Amino acid sequence: MDLKKIRSMNDEELTNFLKSLSSKNTNCCKCGKMCTKYTLNIQNRKKIKQKKLCNLCDECYTNLLDYLEISDVIW
Repeated sequence: MDLKKIRSMNDEELTNFLKSLSSKNTNCCKCGKMCTKYTLNIQNRKKIKQKKLCNLCDECYTNLLDYLEISDVIW
């Protein structure tokens, strides 16, 4: 999504956009393709939880890593 569009959103649109980023939807939040589930295991005192790391497809995820000039961590 274009940053200019995000900056021009009203409160309700921004709230819905942020919820869509953290939702369990299986579509990429950038391009709309089906995405891979990148998850992270988190362990606290009571139980182990899985949190969704991002909502990007493989291509967008790779482009993001390339843009940031970092490598993916193999868990």
